[in-house]
Amino acid sequence: MRGCELEQLPVIPLIGAHSAVIAGRDPREAFLNGEVMGELQVKAVELYEPDGAFHYMDLTVEAEALGAEIGFRGGAPVVVNHVIPGGFEFSVERGRIGVYARATRILAEELGSRFFIGAYVTGPLTLALELVGAKPVMRWLVKGTGSISDLLLKISEFVIEYAKLLVESGADCVMVLEPSCTLASPRAFSRVMPLIDRVCRAVSSMDAYPILHICGDAGHLLRLLPNIEASAYHLDSKVSLREARRVVGSKCLMGNIDTRLLLTGSEGDVVRAVRRCVGEMGSKLYIVSAGCEIPPQTPPENLNALIRAVKLSH
Repeated sequence: MRGCELEQLPVIPLIGAHSAVIAGRDPREAFLNGEVMGELQVKAVELYEPDGAFHYMDLTVEAEALGAEIGFRGGAPVVVNHVIPGGFEFSVERGRIGVYARATRILAEELGSRFFIGAYVTGPLTLALELVGAKPVMRWLVKGTGSISDLLLKISEFVIEYAKLLVESGADCVMVLEPSCTLASPRAFSRVMPLIDRVCRAVSSMDAYPILHICGDAGHLLRLLPNIEASAYHLDSKVSLREARRVVGSKCLMGNIDTRLLLTGSEGDVVRAVRRCVGEMGSKLYIVSAGCEIPPQTPPENLNALIRAVKLSH
């Protein structure tokens, strides 16, 4: 992320509930218990030997802490009832905030001396959508009117406090998850961009690295990304890395192996995808990763092929 020439590119494939699947455990147990999540992630890192580890990706953590009701579908948490928050005071006791802080602490304590430790927070726009639903958020994006502006500012401050807790728990970086931004036009994205930048700058002030994640096709937003002070931009497979490099210049990029390829492709397919990405990006300012968190049922041999191909690429 600092732009140094590397002997070997780093590979961080974003392993989440996959660690429960390969251990024969119910992912719901990990989503509810930081001790379980942390230990499963440690075992996955020891098995695959990537260059870093995150806790599980979960867009409902902050929403639940602010009052939304969650349930489980397909083994993963989802918001089942939206809510307009009655208060925004941050506390580790709210919802499952403590679960993720505990998982991060375990990763840092057991792996931090050898691996890069990452954590996730939900970005302001996506969190607003999780809290109040799509219609009022989309109305604000299109027209710039409504009460969402005030909500976005308040939840941004909540997210910053959560990021602070994760850094204090041992995270080297905080990835700001904004998948909802692909729904925005460049003009609409420019409305939420200062709030995302606010979160990223706050993470930087904590001596941690902020990474912005936008999954899906974010090609129409590339020219605006440099306005957000992230240490790296994590992009999905629908975005051309070559075009992203041309547009964003000398900023670190992360991604963008297709998660569907990892789930259903062959080992050879995965190796070819890695070679393509490495060939386009070169030996600096690039972290090899999947375009999003890898599917839980990803075949272990495909994940091994991904990591091995990167380590043999130089």
